[in-house]
Amino acid sequence: MELGQIDFFEQQKHLKKVSRTFALTIPLLPSPLDDYISNAYLLCRIADTVEDDPLASPEKKVQWLNEFSSFCRGGFSDEMELLRLHKVAMELVKAGAVENEYLLVKDMPNVVMRTVSYNNSIKKILSKGVSILSSGMADSIKGYSISTLEDVDKYCYYVAGVIGEVLALLFCEYNHSIDRKKLLSLSVSFGEGLQLTNILKDRYQDQKRNVSFLPAVAVEKQQEQIEEYSAICQGHLDDALSFILSIPKEEDGIRFFCLLNIAMATATLSKIQCSPLDTKCAVKITRRKVKFLFFCCKIVKNSNFLVKVFFRLLSSRAKRIRRNYEELRQRVSVWDKFDNFP
Repeated sequence: MELGQIDFFEQQKHLKKVSRTFALTIPLLPSPLDDYISNAYLLCRIADTVEDDPLASPEKKVQWLNEFSSFCRGGFSDEMELLRLHKVAMELVKAGAVENEYLLVKDMPNVVMRTVSYNNSIKKILSKGVSILSSGMADSIKGYSISTLEDVDKYCYYVAGVIGEVLALLFCEYNHSIDRKKLLSLSVSFGEGLQLTNILKDRYQDQKRNVSFLPAVAVEKQQEQIEEYSAICQGHLDDALSFILSIPKEEDGIRFFCLLNIAMATATLSKIQCSPLDTKCAVKITRRKVKFLFFCCKIVKNSNFLVKVFFRLLSSRAKRIRRNYEELRQRVSVWDKFDNFP
């Protein structure tokens, strides 16, 4: 059976349906990065749809995610395995997935065949990144205990830090003048800043599902914990700023993409820090705020000085705890430990 690939415009339609945020920011990237990163996001979202399905058996989800991880690590080359994985995924999510995510899983073979069409260097980055993410999701389902900050770091790496590494490597592949070592050293902290923002923002919805991505504490310690992790998160977003400043000013599309993502995260974090125990979850920034941040980022993106001033103003009231981003990556990253990668 000969498989066809999804075209760029259909790929972007899927992106708009499953992620409002990335549908806004990914088109800011230059071509072909917008294509590669859209495709990478959809691959990760397919794995995430299986992981999050509320009705599928945990054992079957773990098995599928580990098999998908192996398939990705093999460079997406086994078409028969792709068709088998697709059939199993459709069965797993048919009763529990929301419509747009189900339609994405339905289109999984065509999404993967687009990945296969990329040049070898891009394909290797995506296959390695999605493989790590999928195996991390499988471990999480099996019962990953979060009792310390180091546990939070490990969880954040597998769902976001590795994406930071993928972005860094794709950016360096696009522009070889970018300092690869510097960008990679900041990439995991960049990803953790965005993920910690989501964890803090969504913590009450997660509690309703009997899930928590922060260590358990007594009720009277909750405000103290949220304040501490918000400060840690802001420290990671400060590293994300350094990540942006490491990208040449002429790469305004890449800088715009990164800056808008961390600006929205910083604005969200500011609301969390103002009301750390808000059980109404009123921490989502408004569309008006997003438009304002978009306008500001567009103005300042080409100037390191203006980017720093803008970010400082945006986070002026935030408490921050800076950590060693190099030590963090050395401790949690498995990117360089994937032996015999094709």
